[in-house]
Amino acid sequence: MAEQKTVKLTGDQIMGALRQEKTRMESIQRAIVSVDNLLQEIFFAKDSLKAVKNTKKGEKAMISLGAGVFLDIKIDENTKVKKSLAGNVLINSQIEKTISELEEREKEAQEKLEEFNKQQQAIYANMNTLTQIITKAEKARREQK
Repeated sequence: MAEQKTVKLTGDQIMGALRQEKTRMESIQRAIVSVDNLLQEIFFAKDSLKAVKNTKKGEKAMISLGAGVFLDIKIDENTKVKKSLAGNVLINSQIEKTISELEEREKEAQEKLEEFNKQQQAIYANMNTLTQIITKAEKARREQK
């Protein structure tokens, strides 16, 4: 059987650990917001691409530009789109292929979100443990007085 070891920490060390966990939590929460925004963007792009794909050439469509702004357009091409690469380089891409790529990015983003949620739960558990230690120490100090 493994030998148990006792570690003594000062109040400042425990408070420092709690602050560090709060900082980690804030970082994870920012990352979650970023992934949520990416997922919304992917959903919007997929939805728009599917609408264009189902529109016949020559038909008019209303495209959302975001922020409540729309543009009336005439569909001349419903099988290809321009896709952005790094450095504002655009390439032609088939709509079906682009939708598949977006679905893969969506899957990766969902997995990342799950990973962040697990990290967040672990941090919550650590913060709860540290808070309990602080509460017990404060109670013991009050009882000594």
